[in-house]
Amino acid sequence: MLLRKLLPVIAVCCAFGLGACAPKPVTPQLRPVGAISVVPFTAPKYNWELLAGYLPEEGKAVKPEILASLDAQVSQSLRSHGVSVGASAAAVKQCQEIVTFERSGKARESAWSYWLGVGRCLPTDFLLVPQVLHWKELEGGASPASVVIDFYLIDVKGERLAARYHYDETQKALSDNLLDLGKFMKRKGEWVNADTLATEGIEAGLREIGL
Repeated sequence: MLLRKLLPVIAVCCAFGLGACAPKPVTPQLRPVGAISVVPFTAPKYNWELLAGYLPEEGKAVKPEILASLDAQVSQSLRSHGVSVGASAAAVKQCQEIVTFERSGKARESAWSYWLGVGRCLPTDFLLVPQVLHWKELEGGASPASVVIDFYLIDVKGERLAARYHYDETQKALSDNLLDLGKFMKRKGEWVNADTLATEGIEAGLREIGL
């Protein structure tokens, strides 16, 4: 019903340019050469836990079941892209525990030092660090879903950040932004939940950084 009502708006938009009527494709980057390991999603509560940027709201937690669902989505997307993951989840967790233990009692180090330490602990060339910075569930059109996700690909041996992808999406009504017509059509003119936004962000993010 909503889509039918908005068909005149869609027609007008298309008349101004077909490019505005379809989502912009993500251009895949070259895949990194070497072993790639993936750490589980984390939800930093404070800005010092971030590799870059800042949190929309400090001190707000994300439920463990949401993080587990995001991890499953990353694994599924990597498999569908033909990406083989090096270290096992158990090995990654063990290295996280080792680095945390080694840092206990010392002055707080940066998030970069922590994740680089985890990467050095693993038999890997690249370490993918996904973080969810903001998560808000759909509560009707007046309170749409909102998700902020960051992907960091660390070149462990080169000790540098090889790639970063930032996804910040709050669904808007088409009348608020005609430039979102491609997304509106893809979502079939419906308000979607945070899981759907996250799935879109994960798929786009992995392709953007070459995975």
